Amino acid sequence: MTLADQFRNMPTLLKVSEVAEFTSTHERTVRRWIRDGRLGAVEHPSGLRVPRRALWRFLGLELPLSA
Repeated sequence: MTLADQFRNMPTLLKVSEVAEFTSTHERTVRRWIRDGRLGAVEHPSGLRVPRRALWRFLGLELPLSA
């Protein structure tokens, strides 16, 4: 599966745990990235969510895809 395919199959808003799994890091690391302002996130009634476009930018993958 290509990165473009993975991007298309991701939900629009990702849970912190999903970002951690995708980046092979711990949830605390993802929360630190958010707290430090390196990774964008939004408040959601059930917790923080990371827009997939923000994750893509954070990873340095500027693909010409719709959010």
